[in-house]
Amino acid sequence: MVGSNKSNNGISSGLRARLTTSPLAVAGIAFVVVLSVTLYAQFTIEAREDEEREAHHEFARAHIGQNLKNYLEARFLSVNGIAVALEKKSAPSSEAEYAELARPFHENFSGVQAVNWVDSSGTARWIVPLAGNEQVKDKDLSSLSIPGMAIAAARSDGRAHATPPITLLQGGIGFASYFPVKRNGEIAGFINVVFRFSDLLDSIAGLDPRGSISVALHYDGKYVLSQSKGPRGEDYTSLYYDLDILDRTYQIEIRSHEAAVGYINPILLIIIVNLLFAGAIYLLLKQVGLLARSESRLRDYTEIAFDYLWETDREQRITYLSPRFEEIAGRPASEFLGRRLSDCNVQTATGESLDQHAEVMARKQPFESFVFASVSEDGTKTWISSSGKPRFSAGGRFLGYRGADRSINEQVSTEKRLRRAWEHAETANQAKSNFLAGMSHELRTPLNSIIGFSEMIRDQMLGPIGKPQYAEYASDVVSSGRHLLSLVDDVLDLSKIESSTFELSEDEIDLADTFEFVRRGFRRHGEVRGIGIHLTVADDAAYIRADTRIVRQMVMNLVSNAIKFTDYGGTIRIVSERDDNGCVHIKVTDTGSGIPKEHLIRVFEPFVQVRETALLSHEGSGLGLSLVKRFIELHGGTIDLESRVGEGTSVDLTFPKDRSL
Repeated sequence: MVGSNKSNNGISSGLRARLTTSPLAVAGIAFVVVLSVTLYAQFTIEAREDEEREAHHEFARAHIGQNLKNYLEARFLSVNGIAVALEKKSAPSSEAEYAELARPFHENFSGVQAVNWVDSSGTARWIVPLAGNEQVKDKDLSSLSIPGMAIAAARSDGRAHATPPITLLQGGIGFASYFPVKRNGEIAGFINVVFRFSDLLDSIAGLDPRGSISVALHYDGKYVLSQSKGPRGEDYTSLYYDLDILDRTYQIEIRSHEAAVGYINPILLIIIVNLLFAGAIYLLLKQVGLLARSESRLRDYTEIAFDYLWETDREQRITYLSPRFEEIAGRPASEFLGRRLSDCNVQTATGESLDQHAEVMARKQPFESFVFASVSEDGTKTWISSSGKPRFSAGGRFLGYRGADRSINEQVSTEKRLRRAWEHAETANQAKSNFLAGMSHELRTPLNSIIGFSEMIRDQMLGPIGKPQYAEYASDVVSSGRHLLSLVDDVLDLSKIESSTFELSEDEIDLADTFEFVRRGFRRHGEVRGIGIHLTVADDAAYIRADTRIVRQMVMNLVSNAIKFTDYGGTIRIVSERDDNGCVHIKVTDTGSGIPKEHLIRVFEPFVQVRETALLSHEGSGLGLSLVKRFIELHGGTIDLESRVGEGTSVDLTFPKDRSL
């Protein structure tokens, strides 16, 4: 098919138009529907979670008291076992024997800070473990108020006693218990077990895997400590249970941390989410409308920039041509659809063949401005410029090409006319260069004769002349003749170069001699203008292999330009140096007027002068830099020019490495 009005995105143009006409109404309907569904789901889920949470709390509360009681009883029972073992010994135990009994207890039961032996006087003698409890060693505990009361009570009635909550010498909050050990009816000492409250409270964490219950400890109506690993927050309900620790009674506060009771926060969250959802739908529909308008705008721009569009499949067969194809190509689309371009009676305009173009497409590479001609039955050619890029699926699978073409018949005709005009101009220019190159002798011979006879008259070689003014006139003729001869030499050299008849002489050149030759030639001009000419020849850049006359002429042309455009008292430097690549450089630098930046691109054009000064006050043909550029290129080198207005100009001639000696 040539064209299609169906949408490629699966939405008909009519439905898309209705949706995008009232995006706000569509978004509002979507908001109400989704909000109703999500609110119903939220209420149902939260009611079920409340039931499960309440059942879980009841279960946890019922087991916490028993768990704490078992925690303590297991440890007290083990301590009593140690006391019985010590009472059965006929003689007092040693520290090693005591440690052998106490160490397993400390290692097997969590929450125990230390298991100490306190002698009958109340002094802590043996400490298990000693590490971390050094400050208790040999401490008279009976002299401390709270431990002393517990020790006195145990000595009095022979039963185990505990302290109220105390700050442990080892750090933290806990309690100390004292279990009397009797031998032969007398109290031989006490087993002092120090417990940490933090371990006691954290032992219930396993009863609440959901982390919604925490425990706090109170004594004598005062808060002592909270469970360190439990949930946090002020929103909870509490139940209190008594917990007996030997002769002391503590209160356990069991806190049930509830979620927010009402539905305000979840409902607000649901409304916000649904508003965002509705807003997203609204923005989506707005974007669809903008996209539709953008597609229309793009279609208009495409029709302006290109004449028709096309697509191919993976095998390069044409599958789509836009409606204007037949108008542009002058052939029915049926001759192209389902076929490769190379099978459609077309010709290429350049050296790139259709097979080469097919190879580019086979490599799945984009291309631009591929020119071909569509040939109709009557032989009429329509020249077309084609550009295309490969298409890939989201998964990276190659789908074919998509592109745009335009007719370039007028451009091709213009290029043919320009090509013919260029060929004519080239022929005429070559003829001119050949003519000037051949006229070298005919132009130079009469000029040399004029200069020679004028010099004879000026110097009065055959005797005095009638009036002195004639000698002055002859001097002017000599000066003008030499200037004209220099101009002719420049033009003829340029013509020889353009006609490829210029031959270089390969000489070994001493740059110091060359620079001195140039300075002598311009000494009088420099002295008249107060300009100093300074020479510097590097030891490793003193000799090159080149044409002696041409090298002198290049340097003279550069120095001549520098003198013309350097004010009184200025400086000109001629320098040779070698770079890191072994190339020899000849640099001529002046402190003259400089060249404007916008004119630098034209300085090497023949017959051009671009110095920022009164140009007409300086004589010259404008061939100097142009000839220097041609001469250095004949030697395989390059020329670089840097200049700033008011600061001066530097010209760098670079000779290739193979010309350095």
